[in-house]
Formats: sequence, C-alpha cells, structure tokens
Amino acid sequence: MRAMPTAQSGGVPIRYEVIGQGQPIVLVHGFSSSFDGQWRLSGWVDFLVGEGRQVIGLDCRGHGNSAKPLSPEAYAGNQFPDDVLAVMDAVGIERADIMGYSMGALVTLNLLSRHAERFTSAVVGGAGLPRPAADPQRRAALVAALEAADPATISEPRALRFRQSAERRGNDLLALAALQRSERTQADQAALRRLKLPLLVVVGDKDEGLEAARQLVAAVAGAELVTLAGEDHQSAVAAQGYKQAVGRFLQARQEIVTPA
Repeated sequence: MRAMPTAQSGGVPIRYEVIGQGQPIVLVHGFSSSFDGQWRLSGWVDFLVGEGRQVIGLDCRGHGNSAKPLSPEAYAGNQFPDDVLAVMDAVGIERADIMGYSMGALVTLNLLSRHAERFTSAVVGGAGLPRPAADPQRRAALVAALEAADPATISEPRALRFRQSAERRGNDLLALAALQRSERTQADQAALRRLKLPLLVVVGDKDEGLEAARQLVAAVAGAELVTLAGEDHQSAVAAQGYKQAVGRFLQARQEIVTPA
C-alpha cells in the first residue's frame, strides 16, 4: 500500500493525494474504482499536471486505500460529498475546480447543489441530472452478486460481470454491497437549476446516461455538453477527446479569471 495522507470525515479515514502545482482540481472517482484506477492509470493525473494544475485525488470511502465500513449507514446521506470537503479542508483549499465521473459525478452534483461556493468550475463525466433510485430488482441483483460466496451461483449476467470487474480491481465486495444498500442523498435539482458556475458535461454517445446528461445541460444555464463518438460508460473516461474537452474548458475559464 502506497503511503497517502489521511483526512478524517465523520470518523472514517479518507486517503488522498496532492500532486503538482497550480490551480487545484479535485478528482472524484466512480463506483468500484479508485483514484489510481480511474485517474492515474487512464493518464488524467499526468495530463492535468502537464496543464499546470494541482491534482487533489481521494479514494472514496469503501474504495482504494480509504476505510471500508461494512454498514450501509456509513455510506448514507451526504457522507460521500462531505468526504470531499474534508479532504479539501485537510489540504487547506477553500475553493477548487472539481471533476467527478459516474458515481463521482453524482457526488460532484450533490456538492454543487449544497456548497457551490467551494468550487470555481465543475466537470461532470458519465452522468447527468440525478434520476430516481435505481430499479430495486437490479439493485438487489447487484447486492446479491457482491455478497455471493460462490460466483458460480450468480445467474444474472449483468450482476456477474459487475462482480467480476469489482474483483479484478481488488475491491472489498462486502463494503461495496453495503454501499449499494445505502440511501445516498441526491443533488437538489432546484439548486442545480440556480447554479452559476461554469459546468462541462462529458458523456459517451453509447452511454445509457446520455439522456440524463442532456437534461442536466438543459437545466443549468450556460452548461456545455460534449458527447464522445463511439464511447460507452466504461471507455469514455480514458478517451483522448475527454481530455481535450476538459483541457479547453479549464483553459478558457483560467483565461477569464486571469486575463493576459
């Protein structure tokens, strides 16, 4: 395990890293991934540092090197987004840009609806306007697959693939199952519609979240949508077009804030 600083958030140790110099950007990964898995291995850390950014990346609770509680209550409510604020406070950063992907994008939207004053711009990847809770049967199948002692007993193909992917990434399956059992607070949609800060939404054109992404852009004045041709939910995060779009977005915002 690589040594990482720790922020305490509601009594849960959250591991994080600070890399590079410049305007800070906080990166929030998706479900069953990690800071390394989502952002470092896909080239994002090197890209952003090369763009003159300071990267603050955390392992969300239940993931990576952070603590992995086995109680659903440990993941409920606003605890995921509050972990991000705890890391920012530990680093001593009052305001930053933020980018989240998938689950991390929903965490980002929660933060924007509750604490927009902490952020200067936001990138939402692989997600959009929060929707009602996932289909109960689909969610129950995923929990059962994560908790199964023998994967050969899993009959639902989608849930089996998800279990196998989570195992390959070295996850604690019972922690992920507890997370899936939790009731997490979604972003306040009325607050998102009042949002004033720059927002970029990036999604693959083969991602089932494409329509939700379109709805988010329609709801937030001035928001920009970039669709990545031929990319799905899994492949989009590493796509060069995603990095190019974010690079343009951050550079344009920086030029407005600090004109030449």
